[in-house]
Formats: sequence, structure tokens, C-alpha cells
Amino acid sequence: MIELMLNKESLAVREKLAFFRSLLRSEMEVLNEYCGVDNMPKRYAVELCHLHNIKKVNIARLLSIIEFYDPDFIKTLALTDPRVRKFVGYYFDFLRTNPYGYEAIEPQNLFGNWDFIKYKLKVLFPELTLDEIERFKFKRREFVEYARKKTGESEEVIESKLSKATWYETVPYLELEEEMSKQWHPEPIMTDEDWKFIKRHIKGRKNVVIFQDGKEKLVYVEVDIPDEELDKYKKDRDGLKRLLMQKYNLPEDGAEQILRKAGWESETYHIIPPVHTDVVLDYGETEKELEEEGKEEANVSYHELANFIRYLGGLELEELNYFELIYDKVEPEVQSILDQVIRTQRRILGKLFGIFYTVDPLMAEAILTIKPERFEFLKSLTVKETVRNKEFNLYSNLAAWNIVKDRIVSRFPEVSYEEIEEYKGRRQDFVKLLMERTKKSQEAVERGLEECGWLKSEEIPPFLRQIGP
Repeated sequence: MIELMLNKESLAVREKLAFFRSLLRSEMEVLNEYCGVDNMPKRYAVELCHLHNIKKVNIARLLSIIEFYDPDFIKTLALTDPRVRKFVGYYFDFLRTNPYGYEAIEPQNLFGNWDFIKYKLKVLFPELTLDEIERFKFKRREFVEYARKKTGESEEVIESKLSKATWYETVPYLELEEEMSKQWHPEPIMTDEDWKFIKRHIKGRKNVVIFQDGKEKLVYVEVDIPDEELDKYKKDRDGLKRLLMQKYNLPEDGAEQILRKAGWESETYHIIPPVHTDVVLDYGETEKELEEEGKEEANVSYHELANFIRYLGGLELEELNYFELIYDKVEPEVQSILDQVIRTQRRILGKLFGIFYTVDPLMAEAILTIKPERFEFLKSLTVKETVRNKEFNLYSNLAAWNIVKDRIVSRFPEVSYEEIEEYKGRRQDFVKLLMERTKKSQEAVERGLEECGWLKSEEIPPFLRQIGP
């Protein structure tokens, strides 16, 4: 039926609706394939589970297209069963207690933020309270054990629920969907609700990277400061930083990391929801786990695994074809949603190719190197972070410099691309220009430029050192 409709020059509304319903069914069938393989090595299973969750966002977008042609469709889904209202109640409780507003429904925020994960865990484990769940922030293994005792469910079931809530163990949460937003949040006046948010997130176990004897060292700090004491520092960020340095014997950079993890970004108060990353501690079982992983890898048929990745890639390519071919036959409002769907679909294919490279490098390298003129492009993709004593000059890499300029214009609309280019190599003069235009302090401007990637060292920032997929 899908092919039949694609061959028609124009489609009636009812036909478009039928097309997207059929495509939705097809997408759901592809979704089922991701978790349908037994005895897959854990590292591959986790990555595919992450893609499995990303695809759910595309399915939600397809549903919004169906709603465009059938306005009552979502209302029927939401109103038929009273359980939906119960879970939506949890969701609005979550919005009321966390100062994100409608950012919570942005697709990139569906992955990796602890508050979002906590809300989803409440839906999946209604027997647990939010306070109980909060106690296990950064303690994924302990949570699995606690939930097993409290609910009586098997470890396998609990692990499956954690994956549904996007609380993974090893995968970077925003690896696929993360993009620099064009719209930076304004710097508002701190409200009582925001201050409660910061107080709540400043407490608990924090992993901090400090320099000791010239080397980076990861340390864990259990921050426990009473609310009464914290309230003295509501308008004194530097004072709170000094308190953390003194109380936990930290350098300034370590205390700064704790404040940023709590969402207090700068003296002008710019709150960014902290991204949740799980901390893996030494439980004394590391060697045993490595042995088990080694046995698991030994039993894997990489031939079958490569075939499975190729099979998934074929299904995703077929879906991408449908999206592209229907594009010119639908309304502009639907095209804007399809743009997002197609972008995500292409990235899923790119991610699958990355996984495929590790199981069939010969074919993957043949795909990349079949054209000799690609050689210079491929050289630019190689990871240079591990080369010692290498200087990463920002201006020498046009792609990195353009991305940094794009981010600066997004953050500071008071300046243009051309002006930034004029100040290339004169960062300090550009700081003075920004201070005049924005009326902000030097520290606020410096921090803004650092976050955009124009570092004081004028090197390529770490997040851009691998330009490309």
C-alpha cells in the first residue's frame, strides 16, 4: 500500500493519513528488531538499546503527523484509559518541582537528565516514592538491588525498566541527539524555586576532577551542608565556593565543578539543568567482571553480529526512503516535522555504521576508502586527542572555528560573524568589545566565550577535537 501511494502524484488527506499510519506500523516493527537478539555482548546491547530509545522520539513525531490529519487521535489515546491521567499527574508534579518549564518536552532533554530519569522511574516503579529514588542518584547498582528487594522483580526486568527510563550504565546519554541550541536561555533573576533546585542538587556524592602533582585525578566528594547554612550564600556564589574549598579541602576548580553540577553556572545566575552521568565505583569485583566479559566476547559470533547490524541498517534505510519520497507530497507543517525525523534517521544510520565498524572493519574501511580523493577528508576525522605535546590551534581548523563562531553569535547576538572574524587571534580585544556591547562583567564574558569554545589558550576545545561523525 505504501508503494502504491508513493506512485500517485497527489494524495487526498485520508490517503496521507493511511500512509503515515502504515509507516508508523513499519517503524514499530523495526523498533522490535533492536532488542530481539539473544546473547549479544553487553557493550553492543547497551548501544543498540540507546538507539532503540532514540527511535521512540521519531515514533512520537510520526504520531504528531497523524494528529495533523486526525486531530482527535491523541485525545483518544490519552482519554480512554484512566491510568494515562495518573501518569500525566506524575509528569505535572515533576514540572512543578523542577524549574525547567517546557524545556522538559524538548527531545534532547528526554535523555540523560537525572530529574527526567527520576520522573520516569516513578512511573515504572509506582511502589517507590520520589524521595526513595532520589537517594540512589549516581548509585545505579545499589538501586537495582534495592528495587529487587522492594518489588520482588528479577534483576533482568529491573534492568529493562532502567533502559526504558534512559538510565544506562555506559553510553553517553546525549550522544546522538545533542546539539548546541540556537536559543540560549536568558539569565533570569533567581527565584525561591530556583534556589531550592540548587540547594537540592548541590548535596550528595559528586565526582570532581582535580590536578595533583601535575596529573588529573578523579575524587568523590560527599557534599552535606545544612539548608540553613546554604541560605546564607544565596546571593554570594564566591562565598559558597570558598566554603566548599575550605570544608572539603578542594582547589578552586574543584569547588567550581560542584557549583556547576548543581546548576549554578555563573555569578549572573544562569541555570543549566545538570546532565546526569552514572558514577562507576570500585566494588572490588572489577577483575571478576572483566573475566566474565572476556568469556562473553569469546562466545560471540562476529559474523552473525555483523549480519544483524547490516539487517538493521537495511530496515532503517528503507524507512528513510519512505520519509524522503513522501516529503514533496505533504503540507509545509508536516515537512518541518519530517525534517527532524529525517535528521534523526540519518544519525541513527551513522551510529549503526560506527557499531558496524567494530564488528566488520574490512567492509567499513572499504566503504570509506573506495574513493582515493576522500583521503584528506578521512585524515581530518582521526582523533588527535591522544597525541602528546600536540598543539591544537583553533584558527588552523576551519570547521572548528566556524562552529565556535556560530555558538558565539547564538550566545552573544550583539556581535556578527564578520566582527568575530576581524578579531581572530585578538581574543582579549574581543572580550573588551563584548563587555561594551553586553554591559556584562569580564568574568561573565570570559566564561561565555569558554563555553562557546574560544578558550584562553586559543586551542580547539575538547568537544570539537574530533570534527565529524
